[in-house]
Amino acid sequence: MNRRIRNRLTVAVAAGLLLLVPLAGCAGEPVQLEASTAGNLQAAMLDITEAAAAGDFSAAQSLLTDMQANLHAAAVAGQVSAERSSSIQTAINLVSADLTAEIEARAVAAEAAAAAAAKAAALTEQQNADNAEKAAEDSREAADNAREAERKAAEDARKAWEECLKDGDQDSSAQCD
Repeated sequence: MNRRIRNRLTVAVAAGLLLLVPLAGCAGEPVQLEASTAGNLQAAMLDITEAAAAGDFSAAQSLLTDMQANLHAAAVAGQVSAERSSSIQTAINLVSADLTAEIEARAVAAEAAAAAAAKAAALTEQQNADNAEKAAEDSREAADNAREAERKAAEDARKAWEECLKDGDQDSSAQCD
């Protein structure tokens, strides 16, 4: 995870955790966040932080979505005030945006790596085709050279036989065979 994303996630998580801490000493005021709900949301935020720190941004995003649903349910049940819910939702939105950006960046990097691998494979295939064509050309040339050598050897043998016949008498022509 790059430093910018890590720093933003750390700040967002810290802000989220601070928003979850119940207000102590405010007994006369309505409950802004019940202690059990705060504990559940803090545990969820810790799981999200750990997943993000491990580089598993998809899991962190999924956990964040679950946390958001739990926040909404707690707000509906009156376990968290609208003001506190809004503050926590702001922190969730920030973390979600960072996670989405990191997931998209990884997808772009994966696509670029796949394109580079495909290009390398195509170049290798082209090089193999070029090498095969060169090998075929070399084989044709070697075959032509072999045929020429065979023709020359036959011609030399014929000349030697004719020479043998010229030099010898008719009775010794059997020696030229």
